This record gives sequence, structure tokens and C-alpha cells, in this order.
Amino acid sequence: MTIAPPIVLTGKLLSPFVRRVAVTLTYLDIGYERQVLSAVDDVAEIERSNPIGRVPTLVLSDGETLIDSAAILDHVDELVGRARALVPPSGASRRRALYLLALASGTIERAMTANAERKRPAHLQMPDRLARLLRQTGQGFEALDKELANREWFIEDRLMQPDITAVVGVTFVRHIFPELMQQIRMPRLSALTKRCEALPAFQARPID
Repeated sequence: MTIAPPIVLTGKLLSPFVRRVAVTLTYLDIGYERQVLSAVDDVAEIERSNPIGRVPTLVLSDGETLIDSAAILDHVDELVGRARALVPPSGASRRRALYLLALASGTIERAMTANAERKRPAHLQMPDRLARLLRQTGQGFEALDKELANREWFIEDRLMQPDITAVVGVTFVRHIFPELMQQIRMPRLSALTKRCEALPAFQARPID
């Protein structure tokens, strides 16, 4: 049964944190509207719902605003109930999910910081810092790849939030650092990404 509250998701799908929320909502059949705003070009508009100017934000039907993708996804899990939630509610499987989510999110953040670093004026750039950030991005994806050993999915026998976040992260970093991704050894993660990006929920929410 489709859940279709009149909620609004703010942000561009170029942001992996916005896209993971969009893919999740679509996968769980939660209807929503998109407000396509850029965290770079539409700062004043975004600050009306989030004073620190970050995306995504999710405005609920009663006007309540949620900020930060992790908080939004936690609310979504609560909304759909335990049977459909994409992070286990307790125990070892929940701890594993949170570890994987921290690893995937941290890897994405390292890549985003590296992207910002390389865009600084030449006289302000720090090559050693950029190299470190790119190395850590690669190490993050390689660590995620190892976590997929002998597994089809990261946790259970179905798509869960660590899968969505890791795949969205891989696609994003391939978009901004294609040359880096060609150097990273991650055959299992690449296979998962190919499989997930072919799913309807991912196809419906491509990077914009």
C-alpha cells in the first residue's frame, strides 16, 4: 500500500545525501514533492528551513521540518514500521548497519571535501591534503567492498539502507572523480552498484 503524505524534500539529487533520501522514499512507496534547490546557489531559500544552509530537509504534512539525512531516514523507518524499516531496530544487525552507514557516509564526506579542496584558488590549494582525502575515499570504498565478502547485500537478504547509501556514494564519486574510481579495487561493491542502479527506485531518482 502506498503511503502518500504531502511532504516536501528539498535539495538536488547531485547531493548523495539528498539522493539517498529520495531513493529510500521511492523504494518504500512514500509519496513526496521535490523542491529542487542548490546548497550553493539557493542558500537564502534553504536557510528558511535549515538555518545552517544544508540539504536535505524534509517538511512533513504538519509543517514540522526534519534536517540531516540520517534523522530523516530514521523518521522514515519509524513511519513504515519494523517489518519494512531499512535499518534493523536492535542488536548486532543494527550495530553492523550503523557501522556500515558511518563508513559509507564518511567516505562520501571525504570525497566531497576533496572536491571542494581541488576547486580552491591555486594559491590556496594544499596538495598533500587533497591526496590524503582521496586516499581515504579509496580506503573507505575498499573497506565497504570487504564487508560484502560472501554476501549479496550488506546485512540481510534484501536491500537495506547501507546498500542504498553505499551505492549512491559510489555513483556520486564516479561522477565527480571518475579517474579515482578506476583505481579503487572494489569488485563486489561495483557489482552491487550495478545491480541497485538498475532497480526502479534508483532509475527514478538519478543524479540531476
